[in-house]
Amino acid sequence: MNWPTSISRALLLAVALGLPSGCQSLPPAQKREIRASLKGYRAALNGRSFDRLAPLLAEGVRVDGMPSDLSMAGLRAGMHWPPSQITSLQILKLAGMPEAPVARIALYVRGGAVLLRVGFDQDGKISSIDDDPLWKPRGAVLRAPFTSPFVASKGLPFVRGSVNGRSGFLLVDTGSSDLLLNTKYFAAETNRGMPGIVSTVHGISPNSGRAAVRDLRWGNLAARGISGQLHDFQQMESPAISPLLGAIGFEQLRNSAIMFDWKEGSISLAPKSQRRSPAASIRFDYYLHAPVLPARIGGKFHRMVFDSGAAVNTLPALDGVEHNFRPWNVLAKMSDGGRTSEAAFPMGTVNAVGIGGITYREMPFAIHDIPFLGGHGILGSPLLQAGRLEIDYPGRTISLW
Repeated sequence: MNWPTSISRALLLAVALGLPSGCQSLPPAQKREIRASLKGYRAALNGRSFDRLAPLLAEGVRVDGMPSDLSMAGLRAGMHWPPSQITSLQILKLAGMPEAPVARIALYVRGGAVLLRVGFDQDGKISSIDDDPLWKPRGAVLRAPFTSPFVASKGLPFVRGSVNGRSGFLLVDTGSSDLLLNTKYFAAETNRGMPGIVSTVHGISPNSGRAAVRDLRWGNLAARGISGQLHDFQQMESPAISPLLGAIGFEQLRNSAIMFDWKEGSISLAPKSQRRSPAASIRFDYYLHAPVLPARIGGKFHRMVFDSGAAVNTLPALDGVEHNFRPWNVLAKMSDGGRTSEAAFPMGTVNAVGIGGITYREMPFAIHDIPFLGGHGILGSPLLQAGRLEIDYPGRTISLW
């Protein structure tokens, strides 16, 4: 959660006065339960106490669309602790059917406020929490199709771009939900408070904060007036890709079709698919923000997240595919770019991976169940290196050559 500091109480009151109350459909007793729950929510946040928060939460609570297990872990880790005491809580609107009421609320902190949409179950417990800003910042704008060369470093693709006028390299990372900025070159805005959590191969940890981005540019892709999540890239940066400014993620790519051509050393971006007789096209769905597609290994289908920022493929376990895996008799440690895991994981080769009718031979995999990935595996850069690949986000299609 971001805690903005520029929304005035007068503006929020004007918004509230312009909204129908919606309370008539809810019984008075239920409205009292919801108000009591929100009062307890404010007290738990002010006390930074998960023990006080937990009894207010419904089973399966979801925060900002995240899966329930990640949502609960994030709340336990303090993703909603405010930067200062919440001085007051205002209910702007309370509406919905008795079995699923929703409250729009404003939480006031020193110098500002945050708007939330909070859902409840029939027992008055909180079932969902979502940011509900008055306006959303403009996303990235693709002015025209373009093709950009990339530099391969440690098996990952890096392109030349700029942030706030500083030129450097950016990882093209479909596994990241948003723009990431290197803590080596960018500093957190102190007035943003606790921005939430970050989930990596190591599990979850508090976010390092966000930094303002006046201007982001990569080829004909540009964004202004946004922010980036700070991340440690110290183990990823090298002389070949220095300065490493950060990583472009889903929020910058979501309205485009992106083509990776590893052999040509290029990445192309266009408003719509540029498919030219692909060997296979596969419809994908999402897990969080990442494309998910089925891969067949040893007669068993696995749901695999595609992540261009992952240097290795992963499988959560060898259950049922042991005979298709040839171990290397070495153990590997996982890194999120800044920190390496203490535990080591088996590495090896999978003899055949079937994707959309194409069979990829002898692909490298690490056996590691990524925390909070819902049992999904990962298809990463090794798939990019096997041929051309296009992700058509608007068309929800991955094409392979």
